[in-house]
Amino acid sequence: MSPKLQKKLFKKYPKIFQDRKKSLTQTAMCWGIETGDGWFWLLDLLCAMLQFDTDHNQEPQVIASQVKEKYGGLRFYNNGASDTQEGIIRLAERMSYSICENCGSTEATQNKKGWILTLCKKCRKNRKDIGR
Repeated sequence: MSPKLQKKLFKKYPKIFQDRKKSLTQTAMCWGIETGDGWFWLLDLLCAMLQFDTDHNQEPQVIASQVKEKYGGLRFYNNGASDTQEGIIRLAERMSYSICENCGSTEATQNKKGWILTLCKKCRKNRKDIGR
């Protein structure tokens, strides 16, 4: 994710991303958010729901330990989530498979050749390094 969008999430959800400045021996958040910009709105919605649950429903504070793309989908690893919060996270992770990681289009399909990415037709066409 671009540094600009990443900073927005870090500023908006400081409690969730409180480990981002810790060392590699303590957290993988030191690498930042390792996704495309297209999932910004999905991560923003996910964090808003998680923080609301903490602030208003007496759920534990979720702390992100790693946020990345893997096999074409979002992975949101954390410390401290309740079963309800884990369900919210799993829903967002599942939704990521139908959202273009590059532009955020919901007309995304998954690339089946080579490196697995979730891209819309337009973004896939513009990529030279992947199979079509």
